Amino acid sequence: MRKPFCIALALLLLSLTACARAPAARQLSAGVAGLWFTEELPGDTPGSAEALRVGRTYDGKDIFTLLHVPLPGGIQAEDVREAWLHLKILENNGGSALRAGTLGGPWEETISCARAKTLAKNLRPVPQAETPDGWLLIDVTDPVRLWLSGRENHGLALFEANGSTETVFAATGEHEPRLEILTSK
Repeated sequence: MRKPFCIALALLLLSLTACARAPAARQLSAGVAGLWFTEELPGDTPGSAEALRVGRTYDGKDIFTLLHVPLPGGIQAEDVREAWLHLKILENNGGSALRAGTLGGPWEETISCARAKTLAKNLRPVPQAETPDGWLLIDVTDPVRLWLSGRENHGLALFEANGSTETVFAATGEHEPRLEILTSK
């Protein structure tokens, strides 16, 4: 009779300890910037930097975005609980399920679409959520931890995960993309 009581008490103490953890500190970083690309643009050049696009054309060609993602200083990889990329949705043509991946090398605004596409590494569907006020939040915890652990930060690639839809995100001004990092310290 004492044994079940001791086990129940131990479980209760463990759950209370987990609930009593310190709240996460929040850091919001501006300065995330990018360009969108598609193989249909003349001269194989990137599109406008005023909006970011992700999707597929009706004939199946990718429309994708590369992002530079500066990190705030003073954060250790082991302290990162979560990291979220905030993108303000301007237009959504049927969905915004995305695949994201890190970039395998540096890039600049003059990069060709073909070269940009080869830089995208480890593309996979990512957890994401849409807020009531029209922001798409994309979980980028793993890449942020990698970068803070010493891997070179060349940025992120965003590709559509489903069919021939297109989503347009704000790229500048008060709705520019942002990186939110929640830490344990």
